[in-house]
Amino acid sequence: MLALVFDLDGTLVQFDRPYDDLLHAAFESVTEDVPEAWMETYNETFFDHFRACTPAPVARTAAELEGCPDPTAVADALLAQEVDATQAIDAHRAELERLADTHQIGVLTNGLPAWQRQKLEATGLEPSVDAFVASYEAGAHKPDVAPYRLLEERLDASRYAMIGDAATDIEGAKTAGWGTYRYDGGDFAELPDAIEWDR
Repeated sequence: MLALVFDLDGTLVQFDRPYDDLLHAAFESVTEDVPEAWMETYNETFFDHFRACTPAPVARTAAELEGCPDPTAVADALLAQEVDATQAIDAHRAELERLADTHQIGVLTNGLPAWQRQKLEATGLEPSVDAFVASYEAGAHKPDVAPYRLLEERLDASRYAMIGDAATDIEGAKTAGWGTYRYDGGDFAELPDAIEWDR
């Protein structure tokens, strides 16, 4: 059976407000006056830790912000903000249910397992999903092949295809020998016929 494996952020789900608003609200959980420097430096520091798969990268980043009184509280607040802001992209629930009738469904996402899974659960899409992998579990992020191989271990299928909105989704899938579909908005009505195969 063909497994259709979806990226999460930007493909299945999206935030209903700008990310900076979520981050600022998380900082407000520990201080009334959020230093401008926190907003300016957070993302760069976070992504350095994220790319390295540093444990607890949000709390670790917050701990490096000058004057942050409670890095763990910032991390907890940001998780709550992200989950609250996550919504399924229109029509995807019905499309996933249709595809799940005849295919295995996976989710392969760059991120922290607990965070990404809670975002998936918040949308109500999880019942259609047979296997889930967040890149931190594999110790590497897409386009590295490791997350794809871990997904294969969790979802036995004859073939795999990656559906994602980012070049890294497609690049990694091709390296893994998977089919690909570059999502650019809209629905999944063309699946599985529109999947491209290199071989």
